[in-house]
Amino acid sequence: MRIKWLFCSIYLLCFVTNIAQTNSTTSGDFNLASTWATPIQVANGITIQNGHTITVPNGSTFYSGKINFSETGKLQLSGTGKWKPGPALNSLKSCKEILDYYPMTPSGQYTIDPDGAGSAASTTCYCDMTTDGGGWTLVLNYLHKGGTDPLLKTFAAALPVLGSTVLGTDESGSTTTWGHVSNTYLSKFTFSELRIYGATNAHTRIINFKTSHSGTISYFKTGVGSMSGIASNYTALTGHNAVLPGSTANYFTDQYDLAMTNFPFWVSGAYHWGIKGHNYRWEVDDFNNSASYHTLHQIWIR
Repeated sequence: MRIKWLFCSIYLLCFVTNIAQTNSTTSGDFNLASTWATPIQVANGITIQNGHTITVPNGSTFYSGKINFSETGKLQLSGTGKWKPGPALNSLKSCKEILDYYPMTPSGQYTIDPDGAGSAASTTCYCDMTTDGGGWTLVLNYLHKGGTDPLLKTFAAALPVLGSTVLGTDESGSTTTWGHVSNTYLSKFTFSELRIYGATNAHTRIINFKTSHSGTISYFKTGVGSMSGIASNYTALTGHNAVLPGSTANYFTDQYDLAMTNFPFWVSGAYHWGIKGHNYRWEVDDFNNSASYHTLHQIWIR
């Protein structure tokens, strides 16, 4: 089935919008980033250039903003392939929703509306669109410089974004990249998975795993309960070689807004996840009982 610029359906609006669009660079599949000059702009609209035929593969559904056809530019639907008008990026609730609608979207900062039509305002977030299939929203980010013991920051109506990931960088003075969300704010997000990442210069072990453990998700959303059960309810991701969480034997409970930071999972006297734990310890799969080493802690939701 071919849809030409002279044949416009109620869905294919044949005019150029005043929002930035992306142009086709060649004929090809809709879902290939190389087909588009700036794939990130697909949500805002596309222009199929003169002489180009863009194909939606059989069995696929693709979304974009309004389509403009330049002269002989065409959109071809193969078999059961479908095109649908997509929502604006800033109307979506999470990085996962952005990726579901626009699978070519790269990692970076976006605006999301965590509860849709609810009371929570839109907010800037950082999306990881590559790790384990992508769609991860950052909710905790602490890049701590060894030898310092700064205060934590709790975001009540916003999200931390990604800055540097280089160990030894001090991000404690940042108003945007340093901090974690409150229980109340996290509860406004819909998610079923967590990804937990940690690194330090104290050793070479890396914590990098995901989990859909309901007890852990509930604990982070409410601050009540614990991560008990995480030791047998996680999936190791690329680079994970830490002792935690597989050997986890101890858990702090009922830490409320410090649920993600104050020793949520650990092995007594040996291996800990601590972000200013006990108000002075910064630890990643170790027990240095201090703030002496550089650390990076991150938690993501999907």
